[in-house]
Amino acid sequence: MTPPITAPTPKKPLSTVVEQELAKYKSTLDALHAGAIDPDKVFKPFRLVQGVYGQRQGGENQMVRIKLKYGVVTPEQMRGLADTSEKYTNGISHITTRQAIQFHYIPLDNTPMLLRDLEEVGLTCREACGNAVRAVCGSPNAGTLLDEPFDIDPYSDAVFYHFLRGPLSASLPRKFKISFGSSDKDPLQQINIQDIGVMAVTVDGKQGFRIVAAGGLGSMPVAPLKLYDCLPKDQLIPVCEALVRVHHKYGDRTNRAKARLKFVLKAKGPEGFRALFEEQLAAAIADGIKGQAFPDTLKPANPTAIPVVDGEEGAWRKANVRPHREAGLAVVSLRIPRGDVPAREMRVLADLCEWFSDGDARTTNDQNILFRRVKHEHLSKLYAELKKLGYHDPAHGILDVVSCPGASTCMLGICLSKNMATELEKALAPLGAKVSLNGSRINVSGCPNSCGQHHIGTIGLHGAASKIGDKLIPHYVLFVGGGDEGDAIHHGTMIARIPARKAAETITTLAGWFETERTGTETFAQYLRRLVGAGADKDVAKAAKAALKERLTPIFALAEGQITEAHLHDYGSDKLFSLDELGAGECMA
Repeated sequence: MTPPITAPTPKKPLSTVVEQELAKYKSTLDALHAGAIDPDKVFKPFRLVQGVYGQRQGGENQMVRIKLKYGVVTPEQMRGLADTSEKYTNGISHITTRQAIQFHYIPLDNTPMLLRDLEEVGLTCREACGNAVRAVCGSPNAGTLLDEPFDIDPYSDAVFYHFLRGPLSASLPRKFKISFGSSDKDPLQQINIQDIGVMAVTVDGKQGFRIVAAGGLGSMPVAPLKLYDCLPKDQLIPVCEALVRVHHKYGDRTNRAKARLKFVLKAKGPEGFRALFEEQLAAAIADGIKGQAFPDTLKPANPTAIPVVDGEEGAWRKANVRPHREAGLAVVSLRIPRGDVPAREMRVLADLCEWFSDGDARTTNDQNILFRRVKHEHLSKLYAELKKLGYHDPAHGILDVVSCPGASTCMLGICLSKNMATELEKALAPLGAKVSLNGSRINVSGCPNSCGQHHIGTIGLHGAASKIGDKLIPHYVLFVGGGDEGDAIHHGTMIARIPARKAAETITTLAGWFETERTGTETFAQYLRRLVGAGADKDVAKAAKAALKERLTPIFALAEGQITEAHLHDYGSDKLFSLDELGAGECMA
């Protein structure tokens, strides 16, 4: 099937507010070039709020982050992304672990027109970076699952627009993240690593939201505090507003490293935090902040089994296709290696989404794409097209490694995490056939700050640097047993710092031990938690962790006399490993 030549992406007239915003951005950039404003104190925080973020390469390039409402991206917007990525960047749209799109390698002077072109296809970068309320995320499975109590999309939408360009939204002590889920069993929900986590629930016959607050990852992960078991739907906006106000008023503006909402919880304790929240909730209500219950009834669940076929397509259907809650429909996962979609492929996906998914697609927090309304009779044709693109491999599993861009573009990046992810997928390929590893995930970050979400991977790795003798060697810190499971959060246990080129062998060894030592229906994550004494008292857990490290040491140990030329290079680099380009990340600006 050859996609037709698509018409140019239509341009939308922009609102007065957006026109004024774009004009101010251009005039402020002009003032920077004229030397009229300070580049760090004035321009940097200003451009960050517009979604423009400095990257490596001597400060010549920018990254631009595009907010997607809970991962929604239309065919029209896909074509817009393809057009703008070709016009202004290296042609790649990168899907992030918060369902956003990032462009890299953009000259600063090209950003005014890029922002305009994106707005004209209904995409905004406003408050995508900086000390702001970031994109509102939501499970890409919402509306398709069998056990969700109601449709969360109207509420995700309302929260997104309540905070977009809100009076406090861009003047917070640090970034602020919100995410929705509709089922604790959904592996693509992530409510427990947010400043506000919202889960649709039914309690004692009443529908509402379980609300958790002040969670987060970064270099110091914190479990959230549960505020409500079942908040009435019409109270959601005031509660979210109150939590943003707590952050705005009580977040630490003197120490950037401790300015997230989780540090307010840590400083005040649960009861002290609740008191601050109640204070700000009363203030928000007094100020007239109101919410509402929306029409949110889903069609009764009536799923149809996915038709079975043989061969490679049959394997694809087992791995990447599942029933939609509506009869005759399927949800199809598109495996996007490293989350990178070239412009040509993005245009093809736009056509496929229109033809086969009724225009319904969403990005995922594991850097893939879901087509959410595929008719069963179209599965074979869709498979053939995805195979041409290379987007048919198994998604959401141990061979679908999640990674941030790392040192390729990020000034905080220590290691080339995307290259590590690619190497792991190659080296661990034999594990893909093991059914027992289904649902396991590997997450890789280029530094300790967890943009690759290493704290919640079944296996987590973050980039590090260590000397062996007088040689600087790329390393990764190994974490095991992590996972956000809806009604519970498990932060991975840190085990050891291992040479980068020993990572695959170490993970393969752990998987092999699991195969022979698992008990009953124990998952890989549960097995790893048992090995490290998760849930046991402090001394028992400490001893268990030490025992696992000792057991693994013969696998990952690298003596000075064993160092080869390869050990001195990060994966995919012909340069000797160094920290010369390490700088201050603008997420701290």
